[in-house]
Amino acid sequence: MPSLYLEHLTWNEAEAAFQNIPIVLVPIGAILKEHGPHLPLNTDYLLARDLARRVAEQVDVLVCPPIPFGYYPAFVNFPGSVHLAADTFRETVEQIIFSLAKNGAQKFLILNTGVSTTAPLTLAANNLISQNIPVALAHILELGRAAEEVIENKIGSHADEHETSMLLAIDESVVHMERAVAEIQPWMLERAKPVRKPGPLTRVRDAAGDYSASGIIGDPTRATREKGEAILRAMADDVVSFCKTWK
Repeated sequence: MPSLYLEHLTWNEAEAAFQNIPIVLVPIGAILKEHGPHLPLNTDYLLARDLARRVAEQVDVLVCPPIPFGYYPAFVNFPGSVHLAADTFRETVEQIIFSLAKNGAQKFLILNTGVSTTAPLTLAANNLISQNIPVALAHILELGRAAEEVIENKIGSHADEHETSMLLAIDESVVHMERAVAEIQPWMLERAKPVRKPGPLTRVRDAAGDYSASGIIGDPTRATREKGEAILRAMADDVVSFCKTWK
Protein backbone atom coordinates (compact mmCIF):
# COMPACT_ATOMS: atom_id res chain seq x y z
CA MET A 1 0.00 0.00 0.00
CA PRO A 2 1.47 3.43 -0.95
CA SER A 3 1.81 6.30 1.53
CA LEU A 4 -1.41 7.95 2.66
CA TYR A 5 -2.30 11.23 4.37
CA LEU A 6 -4.52 10.67 7.38
CA GLU A 7 -6.63 13.80 6.91
CA HIS A 8 -7.74 12.58 3.48
CA LEU A 9 -9.12 9.27 4.78
CA THR A 10 -12.47 8.20 6.16
CA TRP A 11 -12.38 6.41 9.50
CA ASN A 12 -12.89 3.08 7.74
CA GLU A 13 -9.94 3.78 5.48
CA ALA A 14 -7.83 4.88 8.43
CA GLU A 15 -8.58 1.63 10.24
CA ALA A 16 -7.38 -0.39 7.24
CA ALA A 17 -4.34 1.84 6.75
CA PHE A 18 -3.24 1.35 10.37
CA GLN A 19 -3.18 -2.40 9.75
CA ASN A 20 -1.25 -2.19 6.48
CA ILE A 21 1.22 0.67 7.01
CA PRO A 22 3.24 0.29 10.22
CA ILE A 23 4.77 3.78 10.52
CA VAL A 24 2.85 6.98 11.23
CA LEU A 25 4.95 10.06 10.45
CA VAL A 26 4.19 12.92 12.85
CA PRO A 27 5.74 16.19 11.60
CA ILE A 28 6.28 19.04 14.06
CA GLY A 29 6.50 22.51 12.48
CA ALA A 30 5.65 25.93 13.88
CA ILE A 31 3.11 27.81 11.81
CA LEU A 32 3.63 31.06 13.76
CA LYS A 33 7.29 31.70 14.61
CA GLU A 34 9.55 34.52 13.49
CA HIS A 35 12.16 33.82 10.84
CA GLY A 36 13.61 37.24 10.21
CA PRO A 37 12.22 39.92 7.89
CA HIS A 38 12.57 37.75 4.78
CA LEU A 39 10.89 34.44 5.70
CA PRO A 40 7.24 33.85 6.66
CA LEU A 41 6.05 32.91 10.13
CA ASN A 42 5.05 29.48 8.80
CA THR A 43 8.59 28.57 7.69
CA ASP A 44 8.86 25.52 9.98
CA TYR A 45 5.39 24.35 8.97
CA LEU A 46 6.33 24.50 5.29
CA LEU A 47 9.54 22.62 6.03
CA ALA A 48 7.76 19.91 8.03
CA ARG A 49 5.17 19.44 5.29
CA ASP A 50 7.77 19.29 2.52
CA LEU A 51 9.99 16.81 4.36
CA ALA A 52 6.98 14.60 5.07
CA ARG A 53 6.06 14.67 1.38
CA ARG A 54 9.58 13.73 0.31
CA VAL A 55 9.65 10.83 2.76
CA ALA A 56 6.18 9.64 1.74
CA GLU A 57 7.24 9.54 -1.92
CA GLN A 58 10.07 7.12 -1.13
CA VAL A 59 8.77 4.83 1.60
CA ASP A 60 5.28 3.77 2.70
CA VAL A 61 4.14 5.82 5.70
CA LEU A 62 0.94 7.29 7.07
CA VAL A 63 1.40 11.06 7.28
CA CYS A 64 -0.22 12.90 10.17
CA PRO A 65 -0.92 16.62 9.61
CA PRO A 66 1.94 18.75 11.00
CA ILE A 67 1.50 19.82 14.61
CA PRO A 68 1.68 23.61 14.16
CA PHE A 69 2.23 24.94 17.69
CA GLY A 70 4.95 24.06 20.16
CA TYR A 71 7.58 25.03 22.70
CA TYR A 72 9.47 28.00 21.20
CA PRO A 73 10.55 30.29 24.07
CA ALA A 74 13.33 32.01 22.10
CA PHE A 75 11.00 34.01 19.86
CA VAL A 76 8.38 35.51 22.18
CA ASN A 77 9.69 39.07 21.66
CA PHE A 78 8.91 39.00 17.94
CA PRO A 79 5.31 39.79 16.91
CA GLY A 80 3.32 36.90 15.51
CA SER A 81 5.34 34.21 17.27
CA VAL A 82 3.33 31.74 19.37
CA HIS A 83 4.81 29.69 22.21
CA LEU A 84 3.30 26.89 24.32
CA ALA A 85 4.54 25.85 27.74
CA ALA A 86 6.76 22.77 27.59
CA ASP A 87 4.26 20.56 29.44
CA THR A 88 1.35 21.79 27.31
CA PHE A 89 3.24 20.93 24.15
CA ARG A 90 4.45 17.58 25.49
CA GLU A 91 0.98 16.55 26.60
CA THR A 92 -0.53 17.61 23.27
CA VAL A 93 1.88 15.41 21.34
CA GLU A 94 1.37 12.51 23.75
CA GLN A 95 -2.42 12.70 23.47
CA ILE A 96 -2.37 12.89 19.67
CA ILE A 97 -0.17 9.81 19.41
CA PHE A 98 -2.05 7.95 22.15
CA SER A 99 -5.35 8.60 20.33
CA LEU A 100 -4.01 7.13 17.10
CA ALA A 101 -2.38 4.17 18.85
CA LYS A 102 -5.60 3.37 20.69
CA ASN A 103 -7.32 2.86 17.35
CA GLY A 104 -4.70 0.68 15.72
CA ALA A 105 -1.71 2.77 14.64
CA GLN A 106 1.40 0.66 15.19
CA LYS A 107 4.42 2.95 15.62
CA PHE A 108 5.32 6.60 15.28
CA LEU A 109 8.19 8.63 13.89
CA ILE A 110 8.18 12.22 15.12
CA LEU A 111 9.77 14.51 12.53
CA ASN A 112 10.96 17.46 14.60
CA THR A 113 11.87 20.68 12.77
CA GLY A 114 12.61 22.70 15.92
CA VAL A 115 15.46 22.78 18.42
CA SER A 116 13.82 23.90 21.67
CA THR A 117 11.14 21.26 21.05
CA THR A 118 13.68 18.44 21.42
CA ALA A 119 13.57 18.15 25.21
CA PRO A 120 9.76 17.98 25.61
CA LEU A 121 9.50 15.66 22.60
CA THR A 122 12.12 13.33 24.07
CA LEU A 123 10.14 13.17 27.30
CA ALA A 124 6.91 12.57 25.36
CA ALA A 125 8.52 9.74 23.40
CA ASN A 126 9.81 8.11 26.58
CA ASN A 127 6.41 8.42 28.26
CA LEU A 128 4.71 6.77 25.28
CA ILE A 129 7.32 4.01 25.05
CA SER A 130 6.66 3.24 28.72
CA GLN A 131 3.05 2.53 27.64
CA ASN A 132 4.29 0.11 24.96
CA ILE A 133 3.76 2.57 22.11
CA PRO A 134 6.83 2.50 19.82
CA VAL A 135 8.07 6.03 19.13
CA ALA A 136 11.21 7.33 17.41
CA LEU A 137 12.33 10.96 17.19
CA ALA A 138 14.08 12.51 14.16
CA HIS A 139 15.83 15.74 15.10
CA ILE A 140 16.45 18.49 12.55
CA LEU A 141 20.09 19.07 13.57
CA GLU A 142 20.94 15.41 12.99
CA LEU A 143 19.46 15.20 9.49
CA GLY A 144 21.05 15.98 6.15
CA ARG A 145 24.66 16.11 7.24
CA ALA A 146 25.72 14.65 3.91
CA ALA A 147 24.93 18.07 2.38
CA GLU A 148 26.65 20.23 4.98
CA GLU A 149 29.43 21.18 2.57
CA VAL A 150 27.06 23.34 0.50
CA ILE A 151 26.79 25.88 3.34
CA GLU A 152 29.37 28.66 3.04
CA ASN A 153 28.84 30.44 6.37
CA LYS A 154 28.88 28.03 9.31
CA ILE A 155 27.94 30.78 11.77
CA GLY A 156 24.20 30.42 11.78
CA SER A 157 21.28 28.55 13.27
CA HIS A 158 18.05 30.44 12.54
CA ALA A 159 16.64 32.05 9.37
CA ASP A 160 20.20 31.74 8.07
CA GLU A 161 21.77 30.48 4.85
CA HIS A 162 20.72 26.90 5.62
CA GLU A 163 17.09 27.58 6.47
CA THR A 164 16.59 30.24 3.79
CA SER A 165 18.01 27.91 1.14
CA MET A 166 15.48 25.23 2.12
CA LEU A 167 12.59 27.69 1.80
CA LEU A 168 13.84 28.81 -1.61
CA ALA A 169 13.71 25.17 -2.70
CA ILE A 170 10.25 24.62 -1.18
CA ASP A 171 8.55 27.79 -2.44
CA GLU A 172 10.68 30.73 -3.53
CA SER A 173 7.55 32.90 -3.88
CA VAL A 174 7.32 33.23 -0.06
CA VAL A 175 10.98 34.28 0.36
CA HIS A 176 11.87 38.01 0.21
CA MET A 177 15.59 37.91 -0.47
CA GLU A 178 15.68 41.68 -0.89
CA ARG A 179 14.91 41.92 2.86
CA ALA A 180 17.51 39.38 3.95
CA VAL A 181 20.33 40.75 6.10
CA ALA A 182 23.42 39.19 7.64
CA GLU A 183 23.06 39.19 11.42
CA ILE A 184 26.42 38.22 12.94
CA GLN A 185 26.59 39.41 16.54
CA PRO A 186 29.63 38.95 18.84
CA TRP A 187 27.87 36.26 20.89
CA MET A 188 27.47 34.18 17.73
CA LEU A 189 31.22 34.27 17.07
CA GLU A 190 32.01 33.21 20.62
CA ARG A 191 30.10 29.93 20.47
CA ALA A 192 30.36 26.88 18.28
CA LYS A 193 27.01 26.37 16.46
CA PRO A 194 26.06 28.96 17.89
CA VAL A 195 24.41 27.85 21.14
CA ARG A 196 22.39 30.64 22.70
CA LYS A 197 22.14 31.59 26.33
CA PRO A 198 18.95 30.60 28.16
CA GLY A 199 16.16 33.07 27.54
CA PRO A 200 14.56 34.67 24.50
CA LEU A 201 16.24 36.53 21.68
CA THR A 202 15.97 40.26 22.21
CA ARG A 203 15.55 43.10 19.73
CA VAL A 204 16.95 45.57 22.30
CA ARG A 205 20.68 45.91 22.92
CA ASP A 206 21.88 45.18 26.45
CA ALA A 207 18.55 43.58 27.40
CA ALA A 208 18.40 40.09 28.92
CA GLY A 209 19.01 37.36 26.35
CA ASP A 210 20.92 37.35 23.08
CA TYR A 211 20.63 40.37 20.82
CA SER A 212 19.42 40.00 17.22
CA ALA A 213 17.70 43.05 15.79
CA SER A 214 16.34 41.09 12.82
CA GLY A 215 15.62 37.77 14.54
CA ILE A 216 18.20 36.15 12.26
CA ILE A 217 21.17 34.14 13.51
CA GLY A 218 23.59 33.97 10.58
CA ASP A 219 23.80 35.16 6.97
CA PRO A 220 20.82 34.31 4.74
CA THR A 221 22.14 36.45 1.88
CA ARG A 222 24.22 33.47 0.73
CA ALA A 223 21.17 31.22 0.34
CA THR A 224 20.29 29.60 -2.98
CA ARG A 225 17.59 27.24 -4.19
CA GLU A 226 20.22 24.71 -5.28
CA LYS A 227 21.70 24.54 -1.78
CA GLY A 228 18.24 24.06 -0.30
CA GLU A 229 17.38 21.23 -2.65
CA ALA A 230 20.59 19.40 -1.75
CA ILE A 231 19.90 19.80 1.97
CA LEU A 232 16.28 18.72 1.75
CA ARG A 233 17.17 15.70 -0.34
CA ALA A 234 19.82 14.61 2.17
CA MET A 235 17.46 15.13 5.12
CA ALA A 236 14.69 13.10 3.51
CA ASP A 237 17.16 10.36 2.60
CA ASP A 238 18.16 10.03 6.26
CA VAL A 239 14.54 9.64 7.37
CA VAL A 240 13.77 7.19 4.57
CA SER A 241 16.81 5.10 5.47
CA PHE A 242 15.65 4.88 9.07
CA CYS A 243 12.09 3.96 8.08
CA LYS A 244 13.35 1.11 5.89
CA THR A 245 15.37 -0.40 8.72
CA TRP A 246 13.01 0.25 11.68
CA LYS A 247 11.73 -3.20 12.51
